[in-house]
This record gives sequence, structure tokens and C-alpha cells, in this order.
Amino acid sequence: MSNDIIEHEVLTLSNSAAIQSAAVMEQWGNNEVYNEERWVERARQAARKTLEGMFELGRALIVLKEHTEHGRFRDIAETELGLHYRETARLMNATKRFATPQMQKAAPKLMDLGKSKLLELLVEEDDTLAELADGGELNGHTLDDVDRMTIKELRNTLRTAREDTEAARKVSADKDAKINRLTEQLEKQKTAKTKEPDAADVGSHITMVLASTEVAARSQISRIKPLFEELVAHGEAGGFNHRPVMVGCLNQLIADIEQLRGLFDLPDEVPQDDIEPEWMQGRE
Repeated sequence: MSNDIIEHEVLTLSNSAAIQSAAVMEQWGNNEVYNEERWVERARQAARKTLEGMFELGRALIVLKEHTEHGRFRDIAETELGLHYRETARLMNATKRFATPQMQKAAPKLMDLGKSKLLELLVEEDDTLAELADGGELNGHTLDDVDRMTIKELRNTLRTAREDTEAARKVSADKDAKINRLTEQLEKQKTAKTKEPDAADVGSHITMVLASTEVAARSQISRIKPLFEELVAHGEAGGFNHRPVMVGCLNQLIADIEQLRGLFDLPDEVPQDDIEPEWMQGRE
């Protein structure tokens, strides 16, 4: 294909794009010359007004709900406002959540995420959202990360965070329950003026609790690998660098372990000549 033909096709495409742009700007852009930065800012302001309107609607719903019977309020929401009852509940909840001083401070940055993401994030605690808006992280993701996510990706991230939190709470609750049972047994023996609990049994029990806690911790750590794999794949596909987040995660875990090692003055290797604990000596 000759250069003349190529130049003609490029010119034709350019003219076509210019004509299309002019038509769009005439209908929707007040005949202005297109400028991306200007229209991104207008879109951002429009989105913020939409969110402000959402909170204004939430305030109106709260007032209506407090002054009408249940059936009448639902009828107003659905018939006169076109809102499903579940949606009215989410709007009122969002409005109440952002009425506190802590959330009002975080609101400007969170509102930039848009209505859908903002409503998804309301499953988190106020402290978590305030920290995210202040430069912190949510399950390893910054506010910029959340901004780049799709709604589906954000929903999956929040679900994973809840599952991790629930798993950690369960492990902690199981451990606390075992310790409480041991403490209760010891207290009962003291009250009844019975003999001291066998030191070997106490030591064995605590060792079992430690082993259970270790297994639970390793199980949680094993969940990091597939998340790292997802970050690597996401970074390769979209040109993002997630290595700082990944390194920060590992460094924090290592720092926590090293803090325990230093606190109890433990060596790096298991000593081969350690004597038996006193509570194990003399057992048949």
C-alpha cells in the first residue's frame, strides 16, 4: 500500500472522528471544544452532587419514617418515590453513618468513589473507613486501589476481609474458651482446697493450645499465596505494581515474629541440648 493511500485513510479517519466529536459536543457539550481534564472534573462534581442528593434523600426518608406508620411509609417510598423498601433502608443507614464527626471528616474522599462503592463499603466499621480515607488500607488495599476496582472486585475484597476476620475471631474464641476452661478448673480446685493441679497436665494443655494456635496462624498465612498470585496477574494485565504492598505484608509478619523472638529471648534454631522442663521430670 502506497504512502499516499495510507495518508488518505488516516486523514479520512481523523476527519470522521472530528465530525463525530463536533456532533457530540453540539448535542451534549454546549458546542465547547473537548478537553478531557475539564470533563473529568465536571463528571466528578456531578457525581458528588449525586451523592449529596442521596444524603438529602436519606434525611427526608428518616423524617418521613419517624412521622408515618410503617405501612404508610413503605407506600410513600414505593409509590411516590419509586424506591424499593430495601433501598430506603440502605439510604437511611448511609445517611446516619455519615452524620457522625468521624465519618463527616472521611466523607469527602469516600464520596469520590461514587454511590455504588460507598454503599458497598458501609459493611465496614467507621474506624476502618476513616482509616482508609486517611491513607490507611482495607485488607491490603489503599483508597486508590478501591477507586480502580470494579464493584465486583470490591465486593469480593470485602467478602474476603470479612471471612478472614471471622476466621481469626473463631480461632481467638476457641483459644480463649480453652484457657477459660483451664482457669475455671484451677479456680475450682483452689476453692475446694484440693491438691494443686498436676504441673505436667497444665504444661501439656498449654502446649496443645499453642500448637492449635500455630496451626490456625499457618492456615491464615497460606491464604496469602493465592492473593499474591491474583495481585501479580492483575499487575501484569493492567500495568500495576503491587510489589510494595506484597513486601509490606511479608515485612509486617516477619516483624511480628521477630518481636516475639526478642521478647522471650529465643534463638533462631531449636537447641539440641535443652533439658526437660521441670513439669515433665519425674513422670512415669
